[in-house]
Amino acid sequence: MKRTHALLVVFMFAFATLCTAVSDYQAVQSRIADDLTQALCRTVAEGPEDWLSTDTIRRYRNHLQLPQLRDKAVLLLCVAANAETAGKDGLSGQRVTVRPGISAYGRVTLSTFDVWYMADHRLSLFFTLLTLAWMAFSLRYIPRRVAVVAVKDSLVREGNRYLDATGRPLHLTPMQRQLIDMFLVAPAHELTKEEICAAFWPCKDDPSDTLYALISRLKATLESQTPLRITSERGRSYRLTGE
Repeated sequence: MKRTHALLVVFMFAFATLCTAVSDYQAVQSRIADDLTQALCRTVAEGPEDWLSTDTIRRYRNHLQLPQLRDKAVLLLCVAANAETAGKDGLSGQRVTVRPGISAYGRVTLSTFDVWYMADHRLSLFFTLLTLAWMAFSLRYIPRRVAVVAVKDSLVREGNRYLDATGRPLHLTPMQRQLIDMFLVAPAHELTKEEICAAFWPCKDDPSDTLYALISRLKATLESQTPLRITSERGRSYRLTGE
């Protein structure tokens, strides 16, 4: 798979995550408006004669099903038939008539984070994890496939020596040639420090300095005569790559 295709898949997953998050947010807003409306309807139905008593707010809040609203929801009265229920500073339920010529509606002021926190994030979390997993796969696996092709095109084995892409022989020691052999047959051209040390110095207690010298000299030779590079992977392994 090409990098452009991988990036397109990442964009699709990210777009799906965004759409799901927006949908979840709007669903919570709708739930809040419905809860404000049903609580008001139940409050009015309990007793229209004493609806304007001092415990109206308490009864109204007790009927709210979303616990996040019970300490913040308020009731607003409307005496005009064309009064607006929507406000810029909160979420409102539908207007309900409580007296002839008088109506009321519930309103609650919540921050964007409060509304987002109330949403069901399982689907958006799934797409988020899918996006991150694909990004990790793309960054780690896809570039390596490109590097594998570049490595194979940059070296030619002829008998007991290596030639570059133009046919010129590389100036390598026997150990360097053996190390290149190991790189070429290794998956993704990557070798761990333990694999290299076991192949060259199986009886040496700590061959770290010798390993570093071998890698450093081979790296210098390849960089001066070929487009190949030896990169360190988190200090635990080495990888042969092509530009």
